[in-house]
Parts: sequence; C-alpha cells; structure tokens
Amino acid sequence: MKGLQPYFFFFFALFLTSIASAQDPQFAQFSTTSHLTNPALIGIYDGSVRATLGYREQWGTLLGRVPFRTAMASVDVRRPILKKDFIGIGIVAMHDEVGESNFSQSRGHVGVSYMKKVGGGGYKGTSQYLVAGGQFGYGQNNFESTSLWFSDQFNTADASINQFSQELLLGQTAPIYMDINAGLLWYIVFDEDHSIYIGGATHHITEPDISFFDNVEVRLNRKYTAQVGGEFPVSNNLSLLPAAIGLLQVKSLRIITGTNFRYTNRDWREVALRLGLWANIANKLDNSVLVDAAIISATLETERMDFGISYDLNVSRLTQVTNSRGAFELTVVYKQPATGRKWKVNCPKF
Repeated sequence: MKGLQPYFFFFFALFLTSIASAQDPQFAQFSTTSHLTNPALIGIYDGSVRATLGYREQWGTLLGRVPFRTAMASVDVRRPILKKDFIGIGIVAMHDEVGESNFSQSRGHVGVSYMKKVGGGGYKGTSQYLVAGGQFGYGQNNFESTSLWFSDQFNTADASINQFSQELLLGQTAPIYMDINAGLLWYIVFDEDHSIYIGGATHHITEPDISFFDNVEVRLNRKYTAQVGGEFPVSNNLSLLPAAIGLLQVKSLRIITGTNFRYTNRDWREVALRLGLWANIANKLDNSVLVDAAIISATLETERMDFGISYDLNVSRLTQVTNSRGAFELTVVYKQPATGRKWKVNCPKF
C-alpha cells in the first residue's frame, strides 16, 4: 500500500477535479469555525472582536507522514448601525492539503453580515434577529508532480527508471478563481441559557473553474448548508446545546449532529466546560447512508479564550485498518468583551 500512495493520490486528485465533485474541507467543530459554515455567522458572538484558529488532521494511521491536513484562521468584528441593528465584518483564510503530491486548496474571503432586529426588548431581555451575510474571495489549487512517479518513467526493456515523464508537463498550479458565498440566519434568545437558531448558506455560487488544464473546464460545484440548534437549560449550572449541520455538494451528503453538555459555576470571570458527543453521517457511492464516525469533543471557556479539542472515532469498515482512529482537531478562540451598552447584543451560544 505504501508504494502505491503516490500513484493513488495523484490520480485521486485528478479524478476529483475531472468529475467536479471534490468536496470542501469540513471541520467537526463547525460552530467554532463559523466563517466556513455560514457567512451569516460573522459577528454572531458575545463580544466585539473575535479571532479564531483551527487545525484538523485526518487519516494519519493510513497515510503516515502525508495525512489530510486543514488549517483556518479568521477575525471578525461587530459594530452597531442605525438604532438597534448591527453589522459584522470578517476575513477568513483556509488551506487544505493531502498526499505525496501535496494536493492543496487555498482560499481567502472577506465577508460582511447585517443583523436586523425583528423582535424583543433590551440587551438582557428576549431578542430576535434575522441575519444576512455574504463573502467574496479568491482560491487556488496546487500540487507537486515532481514528488510522484508515473508509468511512462518505467522502461520495460531493461527495467530502468527514466527521470523524465510527459506527465510532469502538466501544470502544477491552477489559475486563481473568484468565489462567492451567501447565507441567512434567524435566532431568538429567550434568556442567558435559552436560545434557538436556524440557518442556511450557499457556497461557490458562481461555480468557478478549478481545472489544471487550459482546454478543459472543470467547475467547483455549489455546496448547500443547513444548520439548526439551540441551548436549553437543565439546571442553574447545566445546559444542553444540541445542533445539526447538513452539507450537500453534488451527490455527496454529510450530516453532523449531536449535543454539547455545558457546565458553569457562574463566577464573575466565567469559566465553563463543554463535553460533546456527535455523529458524522454520510452517504456512500450507492447512496445508502451510514454513520462513519463518532466525534468526542471538549471545550474550555474562559472570559476571553476558548480552547477546543475533538477526535473522530472511525466506525466504518475502515476500522479494520485504522483501529478506529480517524481525525483530531484543535481550535482556539479569542473574544474581546464588548464595552458599553450600545455595543452589546444578545447572541446564542453555538
């Protein structure tokens, strides 16, 4: 298997682009990496400035030193506008790579959201908002063909290896493409520990051309995202945060659903702990649906910093070779507290 990795991942990458069904990288901690989930989530947090870092690594058991790796970083701010509305502005960058060829996707977006108050009272009372968001950015795909071996390099006459291959003439960098995303979110906050939200987004609206070939057009298909969740109090210190996200891109369907258990001792400088259990559900080539991973997550919340970690336990047929090992994620979030009443807004916990 190890000797076939270079061939496998090169042709795997070309296969994905040739049929235009390459799937976007997806974090299990989708609520934390919100800029990649829904542009309408820009500015939806408790504070005035937020910075997020995320890293995911998957299939290290199978691929050794060349697993799937995804990293992201985002910053967003929220400011009041008009009488009771708010505007959010954010930037996000994402880089994903895999395999001996370092096949990679890199994207960067600038986004804006508008929060329209549609019901409720003041900051401490019930609040209801409708949020619209959009992102505009650019992306590019790359790979390193010099790290790969091809069949035309093998001379069958004398069993020698040629250093040159016609395949190396293939362009290693696809043209930069423009990318546009848009989303909506509605939420209502009843009190500090009770809220409901529902939203959806469309990514790659223009279906940009991502082909490595000058004379072949390959489109990055639109991705549709739907999300729902909320927070429900169990006691003065404990609440449940169930959530679900569904992603559809061409015929590929993925659903992550589960809940976080959030405990806080309600100190002035609040410290809270979240423990979560989630299921990753996906469809197979025959369109049947299965649970392919169980996700365990934990998050430590402090006044300004959140530290999250999650691990995907593989429960599909690949358990025979992975020993149930799948992926791990690390996230760090910094939030600057809002000062002044006009800067504050009720937001749900995600």
